[in-house]
Amino acid sequence: MAPDAEQQKPTRRPMRRVALASVAVVAAAGIWIGSTVALRGAEPGPLPPVDGTVSIAVDKPVNSFEGHRAMGVGVDGLEENEIDRVWTPRNVEAMKSAGFGPVSYRLRTELGVKAWHWNPRGTWSEAGKEQGYWTSSSEPVEDYGVSYGYRLPRRGNTIDQGKNSGHSRLNDDDVTTFWKSNPYLDSHFTGQPDSLHPQWIMVEFPHAVPVDTVRFDWGTPYATSFKVQRWQGRDARFPVDNGTWRDFPQAAHRGTGGSQSVRVAAKPVDVQYLRILLTADSNTAPAGSKDIRDRLGVAVRELYIGQQQGASFVDHVVHRSSHRQTVMWTSSTDPWHRKEDLDTDYEHASFERLFASGLTRGEPMMVPVPALYGTPEDAAALARYLGKRGFPVQRVEVGEEPDGQLAQPEHYGALYVQMAAAMKAVNPDLQFGGPGYQTTLPDWVHWPDDKGVRSWTGRFVSYLRQRDAMEDFDFFSFEWYPFDDVCANPAGTLPQNPGLLAALLKRQADAGLPAEVPKVITEYGYSSFVGEVELGLPGAIVNAETSAMFLAMGGETSYFYGIEPNWVFQDEVGEKCDTSGNLMLFQFYDEWKIRPIATFQAARLVNHHWLEAGTGEHTLYSTTSDLRDAKGQALVTAYSVRRPDGKLAVLLFNKDPGRSVTVRLMQDDGGKARPLQGPLEVDQYSPEQYKWNPTHRRGNGGHPEPNDPPVSSTVAADSHATLTLPPYSISVALAPR
Repeated sequence: MAPDAEQQKPTRRPMRRVALASVAVVAAAGIWIGSTVALRGAEPGPLPPVDGTVSIAVDKPVNSFEGHRAMGVGVDGLEENEIDRVWTPRNVEAMKSAGFGPVSYRLRTELGVKAWHWNPRGTWSEAGKEQGYWTSSSEPVEDYGVSYGYRLPRRGNTIDQGKNSGHSRLNDDDVTTFWKSNPYLDSHFTGQPDSLHPQWIMVEFPHAVPVDTVRFDWGTPYATSFKVQRWQGRDARFPVDNGTWRDFPQAAHRGTGGSQSVRVAAKPVDVQYLRILLTADSNTAPAGSKDIRDRLGVAVRELYIGQQQGASFVDHVVHRSSHRQTVMWTSSTDPWHRKEDLDTDYEHASFERLFASGLTRGEPMMVPVPALYGTPEDAAALARYLGKRGFPVQRVEVGEEPDGQLAQPEHYGALYVQMAAAMKAVNPDLQFGGPGYQTTLPDWVHWPDDKGVRSWTGRFVSYLRQRDAMEDFDFFSFEWYPFDDVCANPAGTLPQNPGLLAALLKRQADAGLPAEVPKVITEYGYSSFVGEVELGLPGAIVNAETSAMFLAMGGETSYFYGIEPNWVFQDEVGEKCDTSGNLMLFQFYDEWKIRPIATFQAARLVNHHWLEAGTGEHTLYSTTSDLRDAKGQALVTAYSVRRPDGKLAVLLFNKDPGRSVTVRLMQDDGGKARPLQGPLEVDQYSPEQYKWNPTHRRGNGGHPEPNDPPVSSTVAADSHATLTLPPYSISVALAPR
């Protein structure tokens, strides 16, 4: 059991009741009040008044699933030397006590523009120089405990989704370095014309600047034809409006190699986002090259964008070897690297360590394969390695968050097809999925294609269909962090969670996602940013509800993110409200001690009380609540499941921060409604058991007090299935068979 979680539950006590006067308060807030008249099929006579009704349609199942196989957890990379400190036997036992099932292995290197050496043994394509394209050894030898990421010296993006400690080589003020596109997107590997996969460079200025000239220091190979464009719209990074790329007046040019300057307009045009579309390449290699990959793609040593002023050129690009340079984005990056590029701040637990920990509970683990920064040869080696180890692995997620790095759907699709084919040639039973989206609301979109289609999902699915590769699309994966503003009042955000997810899933179906493709959330939490709200009951409510509501929407499995103990800290987003937080079940404090926070207790309510332990089939029923706020959003939400033991379990959330409400649980079967038969066993978690006390960046960042487990009580059979939900609470009511 987890530290501080071994204490016995408090003695059962009667549920608190809300005074009748509170009904008037609820009505004044615009919330519908449940009728006191007996419902058809209920017990004779009027029922006691309640604030609202939860209706469970036991004749309308919406999903069935195998117990804890539906409740997974994501395990991610950490920083230098942290794996050994985090993955201690005591901490592992605490993590396991949360009750999650399968594990999704997250790939932090893919977010940080890093190559991943999942095995430190392997071979370089240029073995004598210990550089080139790396292939990890498929021969199991020993458990190395950790694996690492490697910086890419031909990097194109300034910004990444990891530590953001790298920079683009396009404007690092060093002509001995260069950016190079991914050779695996060349026709040699895709089997498609390069015109279908043109590479590109996007320059993002902090504000509009006058541009009439573009200068290149080309690398080898270079572009033999290119086009210069400007973004007509609000934000090219997040193209949620109807923006599009427009050619400069003198857009099209032939590439010459070496140093080249081209005029794109007779007089300067103000532009904030500029794109160079590289439509053909020289197919030439550096002197002495013996690897075909050296001549595939396009390379640029340094890029200059500005205006001519007489005989002088004014360059608007900031050239620095840090992420403080002018922001560059590229279509892809060559995964070529060297032994010296090791980055120990990208440290992952080894496969052996994970399986030996018991955290997977014997379930097949979802493993990643790099897409943007890997190679098909290394992917095949990974499939062979896992097979020789005999590890239970069934699903492979191809890449992680390609949309967050502005990867084009078709480019990702081309790499997806190659990775899946390489691994399937080794093990035909493997299943593949992606794209592993980052959460972007209202939708996942990219720049419009030549047909005006912007949906990332729609274009990815279309690409797979064109390649006759839909048989390799075994699951659709994405991450769910619904709230970017960690400073916003959670009273306004919590009720939005179900509606946001339902609307997003509908848009994917409308865009062409086949209904038969299983849907998987491979990470979820309150926000991808850091805030105090994640440490309190609002964060716990979002986590617990996401796992349940996704099943109610037809989802297959969700993987909670943050099972490893972690520290509380503050990032830039939380500075404006001086708030610190993190996504985690356990807080590190003092000298690497741990204590549970609200998310841990919420997870146990779902995994140990709402669900029955094991993998027996659970049936989820359509469940509705008439308690709504002034905006019409559900203030109380509920999810009902028939467990393998025959008991009916109802998971309830009260999202009102300051008011308790009474609800009646009604069972509706074929239009005949009656109160759920009791007695009901109730486990409940509310501010009476937990409160986060921040210290605003001092000490350990804060501490929970009180920090008690949920309380248990019984609702008598003659109480008409009426129970009180405290403010900001999570409850599980269990009815007998």
